[in-house]
Amino acid sequence: MVDFTIPLSDGEEDGRLMRFTVDNRCLLFAGSRHITLPHDLCHALVERAGSLEFGMMTGCASGVDRSFSIAIGQSQYKERAIVACAFRRRMKQVAEGLCALHVVPLGLPPKVALAKRTLWMTNMCTMLVLFPAHPMGPGSRLAFASAIMNEVPVFVVQDARPPESDLYGIYPSDLFGLIKGFWCVPPVYQETGLCYEAA
Repeated sequence: MVDFTIPLSDGEEDGRLMRFTVDNRCLLFAGSRHITLPHDLCHALVERAGSLEFGMMTGCASGVDRSFSIAIGQSQYKERAIVACAFRRRMKQVAEGLCALHVVPLGLPPKVALAKRTLWMTNMCTMLVLFPAHPMGPGSRLAFASAIMNEVPVFVVQDARPPESDLYGIYPSDLFGLIKGFWCVPPVYQETGLCYEAA
């Protein structure tokens, strides 16, 4: 388990802290296939997550997925990570030493296979770090919505505040002191503190 503390600084909540705990079984890195992230950033995030004993996962697409699969494959934590693939041919493109899993049924149309893979990943993860395009594309929207519905906290790396919703609280913050964005935390965390204790 990993504890997170977020300073609250809006109006009457000034000076208070939001605390919640995440099961470190699986951190999912996901985002736009049109964004390539700096290797140093991905490496730093992977190293920090690994030092906290998170298992890690990413998808098989280009862009953000590829950026993280390379960083994870070059890290000391690659044995605790998987790349979830929508197509068997993509399993051959995964970096040597990384575990690639084909996670959807054979014969699905490509868009359906990608969506099924996203749903599989967000069902398996205990925390999502999302790097969406602006505006947020359909794949990132699906990952975000699915994670929230599974009561998984999401750290969204973007400048614009996510839309308000009764399904999650929004907290501007940073992640591991490395990137700024917004925590979107389902209310269950405020009541129980733990992701596996549903309200």
